[in-house]
Amino acid sequence: MSGVSTRSSAPPSSSRSDAGRATAREDRPDSPNPWVVALAPVPVLIAALAMRPLVQGVAWWVSGILVVAVLVGTMLAVRRRAPGVRFVALVAALVVCSCAAAVVNDVQPLGWLDKDGALGETLAAIRLNPAPLPQTDSIRLIVTVAIGWVAGVSLFLAAVAPTAALAAVPALVILIVPGIVTGAPAAPGLVIATAIAFLALLWLSVRPVQRALPAAVVGAIGLVVAVGLPAIVPLNASWLSGVTGAIQSPVQPGRPGTLLNLGKDLRQPNELEVFRYRSSDGQPEYLKLADLDEFGTGDWVPTTTDASKSDTADQQQWAVGVNPRLSTRGDVTVRITGLSSNYLPVPSGAVSIESRSTNLDLSQWRWMGESSTVRSTGPATPRGSTYEVYGASTWSGEYLDAIAESGLLGRADGRGYATPSANQLRTDRALPDDLPKSIASTAQRVAGSAGSDYQEARALEQWFRSDLFTYSETAPVEQGYDGDSMDVVAKFLQVREGYCVHFSSAMAVMARTLGIPSRIAVGYRAGTTQADGEYTVSNRQLHSWPELYIKGAGWVAFEPTPDSDQAAQSSTEATSTPSAAAPETPLPAPGQSAPAESSATPTPTASAAPGAAGSTGGGNGPLGLAVGIVLALALLVSPSVVRAVRRRSRLGAVRSGRAPAVNAWREVLDDVADHGYAPGLAPPGDAAAAARTARAVLGRLRPSLPIAVLPHLDAVVDAVDRERFAAGGAAAVDVDALLVAVQEARVALDASVSSARVVRSRVLPPSLLPSSAWSHEGRRTRRPA
Repeated sequence: MSGVSTRSSAPPSSSRSDAGRATAREDRPDSPNPWVVALAPVPVLIAALAMRPLVQGVAWWVSGILVVAVLVGTMLAVRRRAPGVRFVALVAALVVCSCAAAVVNDVQPLGWLDKDGALGETLAAIRLNPAPLPQTDSIRLIVTVAIGWVAGVSLFLAAVAPTAALAAVPALVILIVPGIVTGAPAAPGLVIATAIAFLALLWLSVRPVQRALPAAVVGAIGLVVAVGLPAIVPLNASWLSGVTGAIQSPVQPGRPGTLLNLGKDLRQPNELEVFRYRSSDGQPEYLKLADLDEFGTGDWVPTTTDASKSDTADQQQWAVGVNPRLSTRGDVTVRITGLSSNYLPVPSGAVSIESRSTNLDLSQWRWMGESSTVRSTGPATPRGSTYEVYGASTWSGEYLDAIAESGLLGRADGRGYATPSANQLRTDRALPDDLPKSIASTAQRVAGSAGSDYQEARALEQWFRSDLFTYSETAPVEQGYDGDSMDVVAKFLQVREGYCVHFSSAMAVMARTLGIPSRIAVGYRAGTTQADGEYTVSNRQLHSWPELYIKGAGWVAFEPTPDSDQAAQSSTEATSTPSAAAPETPLPAPGQSAPAESSATPTPTASAAPGAAGSTGGGNGPLGLAVGIVLALALLVSPSVVRAVRRRSRLGAVRSGRAPAVNAWREVLDDVADHGYAPGLAPPGDAAAAARTARAVLGRLRPSLPIAVLPHLDAVVDAVDRERFAAGGAAAVDVDALLVAVQEARVALDASVSSARVVRSRVLPPSLLPSSAWSHEGRRTRRPA
């Protein structure tokens, strides 16, 4: 019997031993939940879509998904290994995926780390170009690698740390970046999708349930700051202008809706000076900031230009598309007084700029393609900066009328001046496929039987300036057609009420339907002259006007807005429109340090007085920075505030006799966690040690805690037992002694750790994190069914 008994008992024992080893092999106590690992990078991928306004296309996002899929697969494969192994596997996978992405994008394997390779090229493109960046191989690689490494941080938090509920924090950082760059918060759909993924991750990772509330609070605060900061303090916040005195121009690199922003600026209530200038001939000038020439999508936007390939503004250039024989010289000296802009106000056809102040470094400004406009690759226009610009502009008028009538205009095309490239002219003729037919039919009807492009353009201009149209800044808003899109143009041609945005956009679109290349200039009207001959320009002179490319004349500016000068002044008297220059007004050639001579031919007429209203959005000045700092500090101190409020609430409950022992136990347990101590794991099969009781948890904590702390925790646990099992319940607990035990426990814990750990326990208390490593029941393990 003994032998039989031995034989019958040995296999079960062996079987249990094998099962135990299998369980230990498959279900390490610190193994992350596979669903948490799989979901951890999802908020990052969703939030990455918010970068679409910063980088053209979506190929970078698709490649980012592939990299993240490899990372998730790697972490799932090693999730049952030791944390150190998981960390090494994650880093190795990140490096391998980054090198593989480099090879796929025709870059050296380590080009993503090379400041002279893809990384350097991308950093230069970011520094020099507005958003959206062109999707070159280098930019696509770096963005893909960035998504992969940010997702890697999420996977580290979920599968290695583990503090899985914080794995969504990198996604919140990604949501902030586009808002800071573009001044507009992320799309609501992306925010909602990111929040849902974030909450799903919280639900899977938070245990016990009572830890979910503080984690959700901290996560919600982070989400609100990430999404709300650009909305609360946008880079173009108009209310900042009255405080800082800095007026931001409506044209910002990479920010769409320029003409719509211009309309909003015109309707702002306050008027502020933006710059002053003197012209060499004493005549007023229209000064341009930028050109909007792409309309293929149905909205006017500037052409994306790689500034890294453009000349710096301290070098001279040829004016492309400006016939010096038909243009008027526009040499001016400009002094910035209140404008904050990434574009310099310059005359059309500018060829040379010279800085006259120490705070304007022209090497940080670049010529933008063929438009003769200048954009910063560094800071915006500093207040007090002064510069001289030499250039020219051509306006429609009687002189060009006479040249066109004689038939000589087309014969002079390209003679003595540079003409735009064929590719540029194709861009300037492009129209969306679904352009309303009413626009083209109206253009054909108005142009009639005009014999040349110039004469057709003049017919359009005179039609807009007739009594059929009315200048109004409010009608488009009230009737819902404010903006510059093709649908807005069609509606405007029916209502026939609007302001410069609608007139310039409508004429430019109609010109393209007639085959005439066109673009929209955004800048400022002439301004108000002072007694000493200096013109003062306020935000009320903000304006847009169309420029059409006419063979023989080049880019010709038109003024279709009726009473456009009246819109910039308080007087009701209409003033004349810009007139063309006399032919003898040569431009200075590149290399010439000063203009040869100045022509007195009139240019656009001046406004009589400053406007009564109007404002552009102010820059993100000191007040905006202060608000941002306050929000950041609020986010930083929020964990300590939440922890302090919780401690005060619990101690208040102890004093009032409301479950005093239980509240005291929860408080000392959080103090233990804040100081970096975690309970040991319950031995397998020991139901008493695994029980969710205070004494069982203290039993697991006892080996790791300093001896000086244990008496105070013993006193609290004894009180918990009395409160639960004594006849008097809470009345049997000595509240004063319990409060002393809680206080002394924290003192002993503070003495047992370093000063840095004490500071962390107050500022970033780990007890707010939803990790179950220090919970009442120890780390969660997944056991086979």
